[in-house]
Amino acid sequence: MSLYLLPAGALPRQSLVPGGIAMIKLGPDDPRDFRFRGKPVLVATINGETNALVGLPLSLKPGEHFIEAKSAGQIRKKFFQVDDKKYTTQHITITDKRKVNPYASDMERILAEKARKQKARNHYTMAPVDVDFLLPVVGTRSGSYGRRRVFNGQQRNPHSGMDIAAASGTPILSPSAGTVIELGDFFFSGNLVYIDHGQGLISMFAHLNEIDVEIGEQVKKGQVVGKVGATGRVTGPHLHWSLGLNGTWIDPALFLDD
Repeated sequence: MSLYLLPAGALPRQSLVPGGIAMIKLGPDDPRDFRFRGKPVLVATINGETNALVGLPLSLKPGEHFIEAKSAGQIRKKFFQVDDKKYTTQHITITDKRKVNPYASDMERILAEKARKQKARNHYTMAPVDVDFLLPVVGTRSGSYGRRRVFNGQQRNPHSGMDIAAASGTPILSPSAGTVIELGDFFFSGNLVYIDHGQGLISMFAHLNEIDVEIGEQVKKGQVVGKVGATGRVTGPHLHWSLGLNGTWIDPALFLDD
């Protein structure tokens, strides 16, 4: 195991837009088991105050939303307002056309991997969470989260994470302590690793050229979990980092300095 000392990213910050985070202060008498759309939300102490951190899906409609919890036989709700946000479109040329239009023989693998990814994204364990994140890799960070992507002229799903360009072999650090819950060589994502940081906060690292952890391994904050690569559907070496809250991918930049 190797540890690298890097400046901390930052404590999470609120962004009340689709793909962002709602940070809702909880008082001493508030329950700690609030849910958003049926899924438990992360509760953490930030700057001495207890907050519920709610991941807001990219598909969320602007308007009033709420978290809810049962308390003393009644439903308690806390409301928040979500504003609209328009994301840009990104046109990408992929030389490996099979990664854009897979063969029929690829579909069984792709569907099985999709189910594994969905299970990992929705993984939940009740544990304290260190939300003071490290930057996972030194490189050029793009603001690519949420962009509508067009591969070889064909529209695909919006980008679900942040791309950080770096040379192949650059160490990737776990931004916080956690447990490795999924890994392997996937058709689109290449070599990937999922880390459960607790309470539905999930990191997914993709396109690695080397994986340095195992399923079930307890990783420390700053531990090397793999190396940057160019596996899967890529145009060059970089880290794709997705960050999940209550089962939805949010903008990882909200856990880092501007």
